[in-house]
Amino acid sequence: MATIKDVAELAGVSPSTASRAMHNNPTISPKTQKRVHEAMAKLNYAPDFNAQSLANKQSNAIGVVLPVDHQDVFGNPVFMEIIRGVSEVCYDAKLMVNLATGTSQEELLNSINTMVTQGMIRRFILLYSEKNDPIVERLTALKVHFVIVGKPYRHVNETPYVDNDNILAGADATRFLVDHGHQEICFVYSDLIKMAQNDRLMGYRQIVESHGFATRKLKIVFAKYDDDFEIVKQYRHDNPNVTAFVVVDDMLGLRLQHVLGAVCSEDERPSVIAFNNSIFAETARPMLTSIEIFPRRLGMEAARIVIDLKHADSLATKIIVPHRIIERNSVQTLA
Repeated sequence: MATIKDVAELAGVSPSTASRAMHNNPTISPKTQKRVHEAMAKLNYAPDFNAQSLANKQSNAIGVVLPVDHQDVFGNPVFMEIIRGVSEVCYDAKLMVNLATGTSQEELLNSINTMVTQGMIRRFILLYSEKNDPIVERLTALKVHFVIVGKPYRHVNETPYVDNDNILAGADATRFLVDHGHQEICFVYSDLIKMAQNDRLMGYRQIVESHGFATRKLKIVFAKYDDDFEIVKQYRHDNPNVTAFVVVDDMLGLRLQHVLGAVCSEDERPSVIAFNNSIFAETARPMLTSIEIFPRRLGMEAARIVIDLKHADSLATKIIVPHRIIERNSVQTLA
């Protein structure tokens, strides 16, 4: 197995120069870096990240923290797209990505403790933002760097984050329905403790209240289909005048569409607009109008921030990624 000394010898440099070149140190010329990387490729050499961690007392890895609700994570393509963006940036920076998961808050906290104390990971990306999150409190107590994908509930100016303007996105989605003639519009959510859902509700309220329309809300927990079916069926029975729904997420929107298709005739089926523009939006019938939030870019920007945090501890960067309405045929124009 090749060593760093073998790489240095083949590239015609010292081992210390080879090491700096492997990490793209700006003090090493591009020509020398190229020779070292060519030598690495020829010898099939890969740096020993564990050894480097022991030497530096800091891991060459970024911890990515997933929410406890695994159904949200593994059943929702938006999280995979965010992770994809994180991974692309970390790959270019020669950093590994470690996932922190847990079926409970306690398991997740233990996972993070292990990553910090044993894995020596000092930089994290949270893929969510929730009210009174003990994970944020633990990361703060451990004095590690972290970036949130989503707007923080507390210490907004002191916490680096990447997000969409979800208040504006919620307003834009609602305005889109109003522009298509809808007045009786219901907001569908699953958990308002999640910052994105709460902000989208605020945007929805801004528009319906500015037009003098009634504010309507419906909670669907996205658990058992039969339970959701009964919830939507009952709501439809009690609110037959509702002609459109703003739904916080595509996956919830698809569930809603499916139930509405079963309990309503095609002529009476309400319009639906959702968020995230997942890969399933185009497979729905009717195809789902959705707000594109560019999750891959969210992940890329979060990774870039967390990589730079080790050089700028006092700066709290925030980046707002734009959104865009992807119009399909799940929204009908009322006469």
